Amino acid sequence: MADIACINGSFMDLADAVVPIEDRGYQFADGVYEVIVAHGGVPFLLDEHLARLQRSADGIGLGLDCATLGLDDLIRDGIARCGYQDVMIYMQITRGIASREHAYAANMTPNLVMTFKRKPIIAPALRETGIDLETVADTRWVHCSIKSIALLANIMIKNAAKQRGFFDAIILTADYEVLETSCANVFIVSGGTLITPPADTRILHGITRGHLLESARNANIPCEERSISKTELLSADEVFITSSSIDVLPARRVDDQPIGGGKPGPLGKRLLECFPKSAMPANTHGSVTA
Repeated sequence: MADIACINGSFMDLADAVVPIEDRGYQFADGVYEVIVAHGGVPFLLDEHLARLQRSADGIGLGLDCATLGLDDLIRDGIARCGYQDVMIYMQITRGIASREHAYAANMTPNLVMTFKRKPIIAPALRETGIDLETVADTRWVHCSIKSIALLANIMIKNAAKQRGFFDAIILTADYEVLETSCANVFIVSGGTLITPPADTRILHGITRGHLLESARNANIPCEERSISKTELLSADEVFITSSSIDVLPARRVDDQPIGGGKPGPLGKRLLECFPKSAMPANTHGSVTA
């Protein structure tokens, strides 16, 4: 078992993977990405992830038909080659290589980079106790529905939260409406109803978010996609965050306000059952990107 990479269809050890210095992804963050998780060697919600990758590519004008890249086969090949059962697959498509100028040619050849690593997991103890979140102002760009590799603002938000002792930060609009965290979607439970912000340009349209809503509706759990005020967030019965890498992770506190008596609630635990179980021993946890 080993961490591996794939560059434009060629596989190699991760340590041997390099890209040219004039790749526009490196110099301008001119590219998009996707993160896919495999459980037991099987990629989870693969079609949905690839469809979102195409939307992101279209969103920055890459002019690329992702179906021509053979991504499905490359992903399955990479999973087999790395040897892990539970895999974190990172996939990045940049506009390509060119002399460093803001304007780009219409006929550039995109670069595809993929990595295959053992999937980090969240320790059961953390799911049992819940995480601490804080609220912060939004400092990101206005096209958050595009999964752009330009994540500097998100990185700064995440690291500032960690330095203050929080797992992550919930981003708020100027009118104190809930959006998402630095790398996850946000849900609350109020009066038995599952509520999450609408999938507009201000948040990433999370694949896990969509799976959770579909699973909840199939279980006849009332769901609403609408704006959530900070006041409603702090008074919620439950708060949890979702992403491909964490599935469902409950919060016990937001800012200085305990949520649900300071412990995870029943609906979040129930919805966690909608996800495949990890095949690895659950003895570590860490911050991972969505």
